[in-house]
Amino acid sequence: MSYVFAAAMVGRAFQPGWECYARWIGWVWQGRLDEVLKELAEWLAELGEPTPADPVGSPRQVVKRALEYLRNNRERMKYAEYRQQGLPITSSYVESAVKQFNYRVKGTEKFWNEQGAEEMLQLRADHLSDVQPLKVFWQARETRESGQNRYRQAA
Repeated sequence: MSYVFAAAMVGRAFQPGWECYARWIGWVWQGRLDEVLKELAEWLAELGEPTPADPVGSPRQVVKRALEYLRNNRERMKYAEYRQQGLPITSSYVESAVKQFNYRVKGTEKFWNEQGAEEMLQLRADHLSDVQPLKVFWQARETRESGQNRYRQAA
């Protein structure tokens, strides 16, 4: 979104830039990336190719960078297909998981070496697993250590 927004707004007044952005981002959302690429290429042709003297934030550089980004990532930008399949199209899930990980493992007064952190991650994965490996582990351990099996099903 940020590349599309920057390219739409650069070198334009707010209202025309916003209208361009709304159109382009709508097309991206609908899976019509080729139309965005076509208009971006036209916008770059109108501005001219960037020169080495152009600063990073110049309109030509911004539009060229957006065009290259969209071309390079077009295979990963099939948002309409992703939505039809019920797949997430946001990074918020991953960002939330990273935040939870940082809170639980890297919080204040918590110091881990690589082995300890790996063990914590394995325990967390086991806890979240559908096959409940922790339950199986503790059942087997109790049987081994005590000779008893409290989890045995009644016949």
